[in-house]
Amino acid sequence: MLATLKREKIVSQEKTTYMEVLGTNRIIYRVTSTKVTRDGNESTTYGIEAETRLGPVRFKETIEDFSADVGFAVKFAEFLVKNNIKPSLIYNAALCFLRKTI
Repeated sequence: MLATLKREKIVSQEKTTYMEVLGTNRIIYRVTSTKVTRDGNESTTYGIEAETRLGPVRFKETIEDFSADVGFAVKFAEFLVKNNIKPSLIYNAALCFLRKTI
């Protein structure tokens, strides 16, 4: 049996920072806003970034389309700050957060 996978074309236009928080662990957490065009329909999605700087070296992880609701994205950013989540662990934290909220 053969199956074909059809993907939607998603075009991101511009990205702006909605909120930025410096945690006690010196990690910068950001909620970003992006306008996305899917099949001609424009919508806004909110993403999450976590960035740490150790001298000249930067470690950054991003979930570009975390939610379409800004309140949900801000709650997740607060969850990251409260639990001192490192950038490399934001995907695991997202799964944990979604498991608790859904």
